[in-house]
Amino acid sequence: MDIIRLIVVPLVAGAAVYVLWLLSRLGPQRAAGPAPGADGGRPAGVGLTQVSAAIAVLATGATLVLAVLMFLEPPAVVARAGTTIDLGPMRFMLSLRADALSSLVAVAAAGIAFLVTLYSVRAMAGHPRAPVFYAWVLWTVGAVLTAVLANNYLLLIVAWEVATVGLYLLVSMGHPLGRAGAMKTFAILGFADVCLLLGVVMLLQTQGVMNSLSLIDKVGGNSTATPALAVAYLLMAVAALAKAGAMPVHTWVPAASEHAPTPVFALLPAALDKLLGIYLLARITFGIFAVSAPLATVLMVIGAATILLAVMMAMIQHNLKRLLAFHAVSQVGYMVLGMGLAAYVLAVGRASVDGITPALAAVATVAFCGGLFHMLNNALYKGCLFLMAGSVERVTGTMDLDRLGGLARSLPITFVCGVVAAMAISGVPPLNGFVSKWLVYNGALGVGSGLGMVCLVVAVFGSALTLASFIKVLHSVFLGTRGSAVPEGDAPRESGWMAIGMVVLALACVGLGVFAGPAVSGLIMPAAEAAGVPVSGIESAGLGGLALRGGAGLWEPSSATILILVGIAVGGVIYVYSRALRVRVVDNFVAGEDSTSDEIWHVSGTHFYETIRRLPLFGTLFEDASAGAFDVYRLVGRYGRTLVGQLRAWHTGLLAVYASWVLIGLVVLVVALALG
Repeated sequence: MDIIRLIVVPLVAGAAVYVLWLLSRLGPQRAAGPAPGADGGRPAGVGLTQVSAAIAVLATGATLVLAVLMFLEPPAVVARAGTTIDLGPMRFMLSLRADALSSLVAVAAAGIAFLVTLYSVRAMAGHPRAPVFYAWVLWTVGAVLTAVLANNYLLLIVAWEVATVGLYLLVSMGHPLGRAGAMKTFAILGFADVCLLLGVVMLLQTQGVMNSLSLIDKVGGNSTATPALAVAYLLMAVAALAKAGAMPVHTWVPAASEHAPTPVFALLPAALDKLLGIYLLARITFGIFAVSAPLATVLMVIGAATILLAVMMAMIQHNLKRLLAFHAVSQVGYMVLGMGLAAYVLAVGRASVDGITPALAAVATVAFCGGLFHMLNNALYKGCLFLMAGSVERVTGTMDLDRLGGLARSLPITFVCGVVAAMAISGVPPLNGFVSKWLVYNGALGVGSGLGMVCLVVAVFGSALTLASFIKVLHSVFLGTRGSAVPEGDAPRESGWMAIGMVVLALACVGLGVFAGPAVSGLIMPAAEAAGVPVSGIESAGLGGLALRGGAGLWEPSSATILILVGIAVGGVIYVYSRALRVRVVDNFVAGEDSTSDEIWHVSGTHFYETIRRLPLFGTLFEDASAGAFDVYRLVGRYGRTLVGQLRAWHTGLLAVYASWVLIGLVVLVVALALG
């Protein structure tokens, strides 16, 4: 199929929605229109909002269908489409490439976009600029798909930057207080975009392919052992890690989370940006560069640190969106760790006399498949969790965990989907999050080094802390007594439009866990091969066939699922039997206090882990982290203002001072030329 249509559909649909919105503002009713919205613009009419939503739903649905059709083509066939541009001294082709890896990411991006757009029909119904929201969403989706399918560096960089601008514009549509977070997002990702541009320029100049600008395949001299290529790789890796939200370039994720519209965060930082960042990391690490062991070690350390530090920050949050944002950062650590483990094993094999043996190839494949599968899984359960948060916010008007509680009866579908997604992100079997983490664990074991064991311990401990954090979330939001922000009564307040996306994503979490074998064999293994990972050393007869060095570490999801269902059934029987028992219920003695007030006796789940915050060492670190002491953006801004202030102080307006600086500059220039 023509893959250009996959990109054209959302771009054209976005343009159509935006033109309709402009025409509505230029209509004859402009002068007598309704009151301005919160952002200063005249609110869009109900009819225009509905038409815009319908166009967006149809466009994202068509994009999903086209992406699926592209994915179903034989993975060995590389679809190319493009046009040649002749600029005199430079001639290159703007081409698109759809292999097993880019097709998989494109399907995931299009699917998440479709579900979030359905969710937005209700979530954005009252927003004064809803048509603009749909237009920007469609354009951003088109940019993400272009970046994923690009087979040309110029096209990749342009689409990458457009996606950054789209994220900034969409985050800015939230509460006015969120504009600072939007600026921070744009600054960090803008810096990452510059790093990507510089890395590409260094790579192209080193390889001598400036006249083609094509995404070149790995060549013999493309080893990061040379300083120039190592710097090029690091610059491009910074861009990928910043887009994905890994430490230390992660602080834009929690900053943008609090006040951004929930559909925006479920679509971009929680899903599409991570798909795009990890996709680029996989491409450059295995398809373009031959990463050395030291650089692979850097990836492993970044992945392990991101897992542990971000989840500890999530545990102490009182705002649900910020908590989910830190968990979004933490999950990136598993993806980066899987990529780093695979790159390290391959680097060791290339440096050895025997080369990359089948055993080493098997370990690398398991680790890479774990990281890539976790990228896909994260988009599913993290999107579901943010949609859950939006449903809660629609009913209560707040994300403050201290004011929530007892919503399970009024939001039953949201509650069930939230439980499934929370268990999936925590790595509870047989859900999809467990399978991808299990593969990463096996990859860490297969490395056979001390650092690999440390990464394994950190990854397992991070999963335990994630589960502990989401126990707090489920208690604070859905269980316990009714919070002060929760309306009275237990009548269902579910929105059908908002529930569709949550249900589909929750079912996907279950399906990819129970049927993990076919998923890994049919989806992830071909993508790994397309990325450049040698999969020949491993058998792919289902997930159980992913044998690690002679069959260690097997996981049989079907058998485990049956045992888990049996356990649930036995528990259900015991529960029903206990409900049938005749018991006497009496009021508790509360020393004369009013026991009917939920507000008085409300126990917030946010205090579960306050002890951690108060520990001597951890308390100081948490306080510093909350104040932004480790925030790269904040540090650069502070020292940048200091430098600017000093430069201003040196501008005294005295001619003698300026002449002295000119003389010093000339001396430095002469010395530099002499030494050169």
